[in-house]
Amino acid sequence: AVFEEFDPGVHVGPTGYDSGLGLYRAIDFGFVNPFVCLWIQVDREGVVRVIDEYVRRKATVAVHAEEIRRRTPCGIERVAGTFCDPAGAGRNDITGTSPVQELAAMGIAARHRGSGILDGIARIRAHIRSADGRVRLRIDPRCERLIAAMQCYHFPEATKTGASELPAKDGVHDHPIDALRYFFVNWGRSGKEQIIPIPIKSRAGSK
Repeated sequence: AVFEEFDPGVHVGPTGYDSGLGLYRAIDFGFVNPFVCLWIQVDREGVVRVIDEYVRRKATVAVHAEEIRRRTPCGIERVAGTFCDPAGAGRNDITGTSPVQELAAMGIAARHRGSGILDGIARIRAHIRSADGRVRLRIDPRCERLIAAMQCYHFPEATKTGASELPAKDGVHDHPIDALRYFFVNWGRSGKEQIIPIPIKSRAGSK
């Protein structure tokens, strides 16, 4: 297992939305593979709290955007950041747009940065249990797919003792973990993320 120290008895518990904290969203794009969105807050003690998840296959970006808006428990002014898969910025050869641009057109501005998989894994591990023994990750029980992924995400069988090997991509457990990684590699950093602005649509009578 990649996250051997993850323990549902320690890391899983009721974690509702706190209106006194900013809200983050983390997205991994997919169609045949699942599209994943996580809703995350960070409390005053530095504990990362995953409060909700959305996982769905074979739906359009428009469908996902509507569900993200419906599940977001606050107004856009309280969303501190939406972080996503950098691959989502790639343009489709047929439509000429990218998933990131499509989300932006629907009022969900996302930013991203390149990172190594092992870098993100290290950041998750540090919150599962830090060097001084602190636990700084808590996941609400409703996030069933993420909880399962935290327990099942694994290294390839033949090389699971090799620290340099990347975890297996099984098409199930890697996607919730990828979304969580995108949160950790973007959160608290500035200056290098690519920000996709929300386009302003013209209205009749406006200049």
